[in-house]
Amino acid sequence: VQRPSDHLDKSGFSSAAIHGNKSQSQRQRALKAFSDNRVRVLVATDVAARGLDIPNVSHVINFDQPMTYEDYIHRIGRTGRGGAVGKALTFVDYR
Repeated sequence: VQRPSDHLDKSGFSSAAIHGNKSQSQRQRALKAFSDNRVRVLVATDVAARGLDIPNVSHVINFDQPMTYEDYIHRIGRTGRGGAVGKALTFVDYR
């Protein structure tokens, strides 16, 4: 999660990462920066993203395919809330 966030930053897309190796205060700062539009992209592990309620999320991109249908619905439910329009994309590895 940190590597994709760092790569996005180097490519000109401001981002913040949330994962298990971050302290609670670091996670809270990342969430606040995203909510305040100081960073445009929030990169999070599935576990770290659980329970987040962030309004006005326009896109959810699943880099890894969710393990279950319920996990997929939970993830994409972060966008398009309250009648807003949102997009959800999932990368699928063709083997």
